Amino acid sequence: MKPESDIVLHLSGVPHMAKPMEGVFPAKGYILIAMLLLSSGKRMSRQAIATLLWEDASEGKASTNLRQLLARINRSWPQHEPIFQAQGTNLVAGPAADRSDLAEIARWRNSQVLAERVAAIHLVKGDLLATLDTGGNELSQWFRGERERFRQRILSLGDDVLMEMTRFARAQKNEIEEIGERMLMLEPEREETFRVLIEAYGRNNNLEAVSRTFELLKAMMQREFNAEPKAEIVGLVRRILANNPKPSTEVNHQPADAVGEFNAAKESEPVIVRSLAKLPRVALLPPNPTMGEECDPLARVLVEEVANDLSRYRTFAVVAPHSSFGAVDLREPERLDALRNRYLVNSFMVPGDPSLALRLELYPGREILWAAEFRIGGSDLPKAFKLISRQIAVTLASKIEHDQLKRMRADPRPHAYRHYLEGKLLLQDCDLPKLRRARREFRRAADIDRYFAPARSANAQTLYQEWLMLGANDPALLHQARLEADAAISIDPGDGAGYRMAAVVSLNQRDFDTASSKFLEAEVLNPHSADLLLSHADALSHLGDAEAGWKRFQMALDLNPFPPDYYWWSGATIAIRRHDYRGAIELCGRMSSDEPVLRALAISHGLLGNKDIARQYGARIREMYPGVTISDIVNLAPDRKIEDRILVAEGLRVAGLT
Repeated sequence: MKPESDIVLHLSGVPHMAKPMEGVFPAKGYILIAMLLLSSGKRMSRQAIATLLWEDASEGKASTNLRQLLARINRSWPQHEPIFQAQGTNLVAGPAADRSDLAEIARWRNSQVLAERVAAIHLVKGDLLATLDTGGNELSQWFRGERERFRQRILSLGDDVLMEMTRFARAQKNEIEEIGERMLMLEPEREETFRVLIEAYGRNNNLEAVSRTFELLKAMMQREFNAEPKAEIVGLVRRILANNPKPSTEVNHQPADAVGEFNAAKESEPVIVRSLAKLPRVALLPPNPTMGEECDPLARVLVEEVANDLSRYRTFAVVAPHSSFGAVDLREPERLDALRNRYLVNSFMVPGDPSLALRLELYPGREILWAAEFRIGGSDLPKAFKLISRQIAVTLASKIEHDQLKRMRADPRPHAYRHYLEGKLLLQDCDLPKLRRARREFRRAADIDRYFAPARSANAQTLYQEWLMLGANDPALLHQARLEADAAISIDPGDGAGYRMAAVVSLNQRDFDTASSKFLEAEVLNPHSADLLLSHADALSHLGDAEAGWKRFQMALDLNPFPPDYYWWSGATIAIRRHDYRGAIELCGRMSSDEPVLRALAISHGLLGNKDIARQYGARIREMYPGVTISDIVNLAPDRKIEDRILVAEGLRVAGLT
């Protein structure tokens, strides 16, 4: 993409040369160059050109005038390369014609890169050859047709650019305004332009700009047409203002002295990628039901939450509950051995009593280090969670972790914690209806206890997941998720869950610097969370550091060696950006179904040159997502480096996508 300063010839707005030249460049020279650039194959016959430019002259006189015009252009053209070339009876746009804004606009508007399409709009300084006399009837008709086509192409491009740049609720206000100014400059009375601007400001959550643009539309309609805006635009404004996402509670953040060591750690980049080999490992097993009774599902979720909470400590590593629970659920002792645990936490429900009994054991050998019972009925749930986490940590970490154990955490109210656990239960294998029900539970928890941070970060997770399920086309959900994550951080700066969700949302909003920073903060707080390591690994691959991402992916697998399928999906994504296409295919093969990774398989086989296999996957992608294009898929992934976007596009092209 050439910088605008390299463009010599300007044909939109007032036609002019941006470089010094000898004499005055002839007005008909601007028209001639525009004709060549806009014609099929960038060529026209001399006779057709002469007839258009000198409609009233005889054929001989018109030909003479054309020869004289070409001579004047050659004398005054400031570049060494020719601006046109003769090919028999035709004239063809020469290499130097690419130094015009019209040529760059035509090239950039079809680009797959948003920045280049935005640059194309910025080059538009007005209508095509706006200040030139249109001449005779034939030339006037050419001007009308070409100017109308030029305007419609730019306006259509502006519509698309506004949609894409606000898709992730993060466009700068001045960027939207600049696009809107160019569009309204070409056609001030176009109601559709006001509509797309209102939609763009709405997706960007700029309600003041929505209201202001609507008022400008109403004034224009009254002034020009003595009419009101269309009913659908009025309805659009009402929906945007009514559905404006806001945080459910206000949070005043006051830094706590108890998290001083974490605030100090943020001042310098932490060394996160560390060896897990020297750390003792602990696995929490799911509660065992009493004979003849079913285990309360909330007790299972409670133990899982304890495992996740313990991942914040540095002197031991906690195996992800997905793997430790799975080893018991599948009744495969060899899986339990493969987890390489030093400690096990067993639990079971006490018969006839809403209590959970736990034992901390050495493994192997099953020497009991401590045993205790915790009531988990009603108002006892939050207290049980805190006591279980503390007792395990005290035993394992002893004095090394003692100071961290004293860090104050907000104790949720009993009913709030109950709703929180109900929401977590719904999230374990959820479709869209369950996801929304889970969010209702988290909202109830937050409404009951406004300082219950886990409910806010979990709410952010549901909003982000719904955004993904709906095709990543509702930026209001993404904006709301970011607000909820920020609220969780404000409430409890010592909990990594809020930082993790803030990082994930920032990455998908293409706020890459914030995403990188938040992931590092999350890892400072929860250094041994397998899910966090996986999220950070995936993010690093999109940020352009696939090797660092691969290291974290391996660490996540070390803590969760029998992971859910999405681990392999993320690993395949990272492998592609490491150019390890065979590795990506192997990871995809570990999934129970290949449907979620059809794109990864198509890309990997395409880049390996396996055209027939790649096209088979490409056909399945088109069948599953009718009308999907390479651009749709490339733009969905938050890749920071253009090289990664080109890589993905090339693999999909080989797979037969357009």
